[in-house]
Amino acid sequence: MEFRFLYDAKRKLFSVGYDVKSKRLAPYSYDLLASEARTAVLLAIAKGDVPQEAWFHLGRTQTLYRGERVLLSWSGTMFEYLMPTLWMRSYPGTILDHTARAAVRCQQKYAQTAHCPWGISEAAYSNRDHQGSYQYHAFGVRELALDPHAAIDLVVAPYASFLALAVDPFAATRNLAAMERLGCLGAYGFYESCECRPAGKYAQSHCQPIRSWMAHHQGMILLALCNLFDESSIRKWFHHEPRVLATELLLHEKVPLMATVEANPLRPHSPAGFASGQRHSTPAFGK
Repeated sequence: MEFRFLYDAKRKLFSVGYDVKSKRLAPYSYDLLASEARTAVLLAIAKGDVPQEAWFHLGRTQTLYRGERVLLSWSGTMFEYLMPTLWMRSYPGTILDHTARAAVRCQQKYAQTAHCPWGISEAAYSNRDHQGSYQYHAFGVRELALDPHAAIDLVVAPYASFLALAVDPFAATRNLAAMERLGCLGAYGFYESCECRPAGKYAQSHCQPIRSWMAHHQGMILLALCNLFDESSIRKWFHHEPRVLATELLLHEKVPLMATVEANPLRPHSPAGFASGQRHSTPAFGK
């Protein structure tokens, strides 16, 4: 793929899209390091489509959440932090490795307060369209999200725990077992997601499995298992590509010792919004 036409040379960032009718780039950009878009940036640099400075223009604002120092993402999803690790190596002591581990711990602490499984990420949820199809949304830990309209629903996606196998395999395995007990395992594997009410401990009445399977999430599960059981085979294949090998030094960026750590003023310091009954747009259980 040719990435250059999506690159805004003035901002040194990738646009989120291209309007074919107006023949213009969309006015919004992917501007965060804690994003799945860093995969496209790395590949574009490796191919020579864009200069290396594109990597260093990705935002690196950090925040503190319950003692964890972590890069801010747009939606606070597990997907944004961990999906690129399916093929990118994670080097100890680097900003990306530190952030991946901190993000998982933030998810665990957040879910513990709400008494639900962890692994909040973008997924299908219980809202349906006029054809009866589940709707899709980015759910995450709001304290890690820059989006002022980030959803506050607790929608847990099993694929997120599979992504976390590379970070905390024992906790991820226990979390998957908890979701299986909640009825999240079907004939073709783990369901798309599980929508949880905030109050109470694990109980079937408090969680609603979304009984569907999405191909791209099942694909992530497959790659995560390949990495787990076959000595990171997917990452080895990716980094065996000479152009990636020549660019992987970008992944060795260390955690800056003097970086500014900012509070997220848009967020409370706990999932207290759940107790108030505020919701995104998901109907009550049973409707």
